[in-house]
Amino acid sequence: MEKISSPVRIFAILIVLVGAAGMLAMRTMGPSAAETAPIPLPVKKTAAAAEPQPAKAAASTPKTAAKQKPTPVLNPVVPPTGFPVAVDKALRRHAVVVVSLVVPGARVDELVAAEAEAGAKLGGAGFLALNVLNEGVARALLSKVDVVADPSVLVLKRSGEVALELAGFVDRETVAQAAANASP
Repeated sequence: MEKISSPVRIFAILIVLVGAAGMLAMRTMGPSAAETAPIPLPVKKTAAAAEPQPAKAAASTPKTAAKQKPTPVLNPVVPPTGFPVAVDKALRRHAVVVVSLVVPGARVDELVAAEAEAGAKLGGAGFLALNVLNEGVARALLSKVDVVADPSVLVLKRSGEVALELAGFVDRETVAQAAANASP
């Protein structure tokens, strides 16, 4: 039997100790607050939104106040779908919602989410990015969808029905067509 030199033994022991310390650190760390919230994506501001709006005249006549009717907010009652609460809120505002399932920090997932958001806008649908590392989100998704691949894009109808599941990278035109097909 050959002898292993002393420096090699010390190096091997150090590698094992560092690996054990890393595994222990990963097990003891809980989910961060960023993992529990939907992932914010960069929003481009339009020129109209960036400019301050001039203040209206303080003294208005009663006739003009009577003519202006408040616009009703159309937030239909949507029963809980079983998806995360953020999805139910989005379904109250939109008849069709595109949901991108992502892991924060994964470059491909961020690209898929950006394409899905652009496709949702083209298709006239709402958009939401969900963090699949969040245990509550993952459980809710698995109760509604058999298999969750990362990255994925789901097209949901207001009823909570999954109109289409798209796994892997999906371009904006495909998402826009899927959203348009799912709309009533």
